[in-house]
Amino acid sequence: MQAIILAGGKGTRLRELYPDTPKALIPINGQPFISWQLKWLASAGIHAVHVAAGYMASSVREWVEANTPAGMTITLSEEPEALGTAGGLKYVEKFIQTNPFVVVNGDTLLPMIDWYQFMETHRLSSAAVTMAVTPVAQAGRYGTVEFDDSRLVSAFLEKKERAAGWVNGGLYIMNQETMRHITPDKALSLEEDVFPVMSWLRILQVYLADPPLLDMGTPHGIQEMEVFLSSHSR
Repeated sequence: MQAIILAGGKGTRLRELYPDTPKALIPINGQPFISWQLKWLASAGIHAVHVAAGYMASSVREWVEANTPAGMTITLSEEPEALGTAGGLKYVEKFIQTNPFVVVNGDTLLPMIDWYQFMETHRLSSAAVTMAVTPVAQAGRYGTVEFDDSRLVSAFLEKKERAAGWVNGGLYIMNQETMRHITPDKALSLEEDVFPVMSWLRILQVYLADPPLLDMGTPHGIQEMEVFLSSHSR
């Protein structure tokens, strides 16, 4: 199965710390974040990756060309303008080689996910998308995902102060039919523009992944990620 890394974001919340570094190359315990993602994908048996880059894409390309892990094939594209998670995915549709395929946000990890069960859950279902969700004690920053007893998504609740909930882990398995639900050449969000429609059509399901959700989109998130990876990396 091929993986698409959505790495087009500008990382505005990290700009003061890393003004000249794309988010994918921000150092986490001495390694660019994308290196951790590639190891994580390789642990799932995924060896074909396409990086959907945007902001400072040339720097990401240089790193990829010089550091592609042995046994892995990585391609890279650069979106012409900021297109969001859905628009960016639609832009790289021609690079998608497998059905289904994995999509991962360019700033998150779910290090404890059972990849085999995740993939099997999707394979045995009729859903077009399987979204990994995980429990978070303070879910207000993310917004929460609601789902019914059959694990089909029923609602997305906006970001607000709430104690706990299931949140989108930024990791999906998608069938290629998903691309029909994304309008080309528009800046669109998977979370706000595409998934609510797929939820209404009852073709979006969840997989319950073990925590933690590691999100390096903020300085505090980087600190949490470094602590976890320091104690769990071989």
